[in-house]
Formats: sequence, structure tokens, C-alpha cells
Amino acid sequence: MAQDRPDIPTALKRAVLVEAGHRCAIPTCRQTPVELAHITPWNKVKEHTFGNLIALCPTCHTRFDRGDIDRRSMLQYKSNLEVLNGRYTDTERQILKVYAKRWSELDEEHGDGKSFIAEFRRLLKGGGIGFGDITIHEGMWWMLSNLLDDGILELHHSYEAAKEGRLSRSSVSLTPKGFELIERMVHAEPI
Repeated sequence: MAQDRPDIPTALKRAVLVEAGHRCAIPTCRQTPVELAHITPWNKVKEHTFGNLIALCPTCHTRFDRGDIDRRSMLQYKSNLEVLNGRYTDTERQILKVYAKRWSELDEEHGDGKSFIAEFRRLLKGGGIGFGDITIHEGMWWMLSNLLDDGILELHHSYEAAKEGRLSRSSVSLTPKGFELIERMVHAEPI
């Protein structure tokens, strides 16, 4: 660290880390440990501000400093954190993280990404098949109520288990609107 550059105040560090859930702010990464990065370089702004700091893992921080991740994308990741944190609970953000991770895995399997994107768009339009179901306990749907209310997830009840007196489970799946949200998150587009 440069001698003329003051340390980032502890309260500011904490706020930036909490904003990102103490994980890398890039939704397809979400690794730990993290470092704080200046979106606009310190040598240009000469100050530490919440709006200009973002939590990144060492790998993403290095990629950003090298120019592999552009500043515009980083600004969008920061903006998306604000939207997601203001609207969705920790549990809901975890669900979104699972879908972002699935997206990333499928993208790697298919190379350029275009083939899997086209296939899932076709499936979503052709009958509501989701981007993978996640099983939840029947009575816990309320933990995902904002995602359900916003049309990001669709709830599927399991009536058979309830009829038989067994522990009832449901599942949620990504809707076409949810698919678009994940796509925007992953590509650092406004949400």
C-alpha cells in the first residue's frame, strides 16, 4: 500500500463486506476470502467511499486490475448488489446464487454458452420447464416469498406426500423472468 494512502476505515470495510455477504461480489464466483477493490482506481479518486469499493476474491481482483473484467461490469456488479440486497432475503439470494452457479457450470460445459442459452430459452417458452428444480420443505415457501411474488420462482406442491401423511416437500423452479434475472446477473447487466 502506498505510504500516502490511508487505510480503509473499519466501519466502511465492514459495510462493503456485509453488502457482498463476505464473498466475491461477482455472482458466478462468490469465493472467499475477499479483498476490497476500488472500482475507480485510488490514484484517480484519492478517497475511500462505499460506492467505489467492492469485495472481490484475490483472483477476480487480479483479473479486474489486469483489465480482464472491465470497470463498467464492476460498476454493474456493485449496482446489482444494491438491488438484490434491498429486495431479497439472505435465503432468496442463496437461491439466486445456486442458479448463477448452475448457469456458470452449464456455460463451461457448452463452450461458447450460446447453445445452452438457446436450449433453455426454448424449454422455458415451450412449457415452463425451469432451469432446475430446488426442493424445499412445504411449509417453508414463505422464505422465498419475494422471489415468488416477483415472478422469479414458481412453486410446485407435492400433494402425494401430504396425502400419505409423510413429510411434505415442494420444489421451486426458475421462471422465464427468473432466467432473465440470472442471465443479467451473470453478464453484469442491470437488474
